[in-house]
Amino acid sequence: MTRGRKSVQQLIVAVVPLMLLLLPPAIIQLGRAQTVIGDRVYAPDISNLYITVNARSQTLELTWRNFVSTGGYIVLTEDFPIRAFQQKLFYYTSDDYATTIEMGTGAESRLFEGEGSGQDSTRNRTDTTTEEPIATTTQLMEIGWEYDFRDEYGERKKEVLFSIRPIYDNGWTTTDIIFNHDHLARADITTTCYGYYAYFIDTNGTILSEHCMKLYPTWMNDLRRHLGGFRMRELFIPGTHDSASYKQNFRPRVEENIVTKYSLTQDDDIREQLLQGVRYIDLRVGYYRSANPPFWANHGIWRLHPLKRVLSQIRDYALETREIIIVDVQEFPVGFGKDYTIHDRLIHLLNESLADVMADPTISWYGRLEDIWRGNKTVILCYDHEYAMRSYPHVVWRSAEQKWGNIQRMEDLKSFLFKLHSRHFYGYTNRPVADMAELTPDPWGVITDRYGGLRKMADSINRHVTKWYFEELGPTANIVAVDFIRGTNVIDAAIYWNQKRIPSVK
Repeated sequence: MTRGRKSVQQLIVAVVPLMLLLLPPAIIQLGRAQTVIGDRVYAPDISNLYITVNARSQTLELTWRNFVSTGGYIVLTEDFPIRAFQQKLFYYTSDDYATTIEMGTGAESRLFEGEGSGQDSTRNRTDTTTEEPIATTTQLMEIGWEYDFRDEYGERKKEVLFSIRPIYDNGWTTTDIIFNHDHLARADITTTCYGYYAYFIDTNGTILSEHCMKLYPTWMNDLRRHLGGFRMRELFIPGTHDSASYKQNFRPRVEENIVTKYSLTQDDDIREQLLQGVRYIDLRVGYYRSANPPFWANHGIWRLHPLKRVLSQIRDYALETREIIIVDVQEFPVGFGKDYTIHDRLIHLLNESLADVMADPTISWYGRLEDIWRGNKTVILCYDHEYAMRSYPHVVWRSAEQKWGNIQRMEDLKSFLFKLHSRHFYGYTNRPVADMAELTPDPWGVITDRYGGLRKMADSINRHVTKWYFEELGPTANIVAVDFIRGTNVIDAAIYWNQKRIPSVK
């Protein structure tokens, strides 16, 4: 069925009845020993520290759990891992005025479901000052951290990007460090850690644990021995919503306008999403008769990239990695109407572009991952139109069943997703089911900019989405598609839960 984010341009969604294939999957938790592939470690465990990217400001965020070191710190560095840190003290002297430094929003230590005041941040924070005339001189001290650094100019000390002294065992904080996209642009399928490293340290600077911003470019193949016996319906598959709705090198702080606010849902191109570990690509296609090329990846009426360019990135990645990728063509918002010949042309283009990587549809959703790998073609091309299923069963697979809440508030999204799982909505179908775990603006809200844009909406829920799927929803999750995926840890949650499941009996 055709589902999607309702926008001011597209208010009517055509629903085509589809039959469900009944086969209850067996999703069972099972602890397993960690798997080591090269320098990648896959363990059925949740990390205590994650680095994400704020969708709205594109600044780094830190989320931690079980931080129990009294008086300890979390510090953030760039480029490469550090082995030791040293304290650096900063002194502030005020004559005639006592300057009280209060930590601002740039470095607050927050509870996961709420907020609280922080303490002992670095100079990178946003400071607010209040001044009161007094007769004495006051000296204030602040603790920072530095480490030994060597470059072409020799040995020197370098300050950390950011540090915080958490006041909660579990919490999160935003920083003012803008994510450098060049780190991701330089990554390839051998990259594990890229760009940024975060550490728990004690008051002496001793490292208690090390964490990094991670990529999972080949996680399905790396876990092939464990995953081969699964059907797609039995896996937790991380995905993106409106996957091709991105703009290369986009800077929201200076380039955002009313169109980009509600047309962009991702910050990375398709290859970069796949490098991160995304394995469900959600596409919407527009047809422009007089354009060259005529088929484009759209979001509503907004056309964003030539479809052939998007398909080329998918094809090249599949050839390079043999990762199994679901490509789900879900909507046809412009140019199709009731003319089935346009669908014929689109399917011809899809077949032509992906022929050497397309998995055989006769495997069907009843097949297992090992059946797909055995055929050596790993892109599952889905098409959400009954005409295509009848006319091209040798080319396309039946699409995933997307579950939409069309919801504008975080509390309502939580209620919707939890009801889906509690009702076992997807306990009785072998067709994959996709939770569309994002907020959806209503048309009038888009016109009036009531919500401040999709970035602001995503920022309000992404950390909560991560928590839900690491915890209550993880055992039953199938496909989970999100906006601005770098603001979540859904990929980590998927790998965690997949290692704790076993496939259904053959």
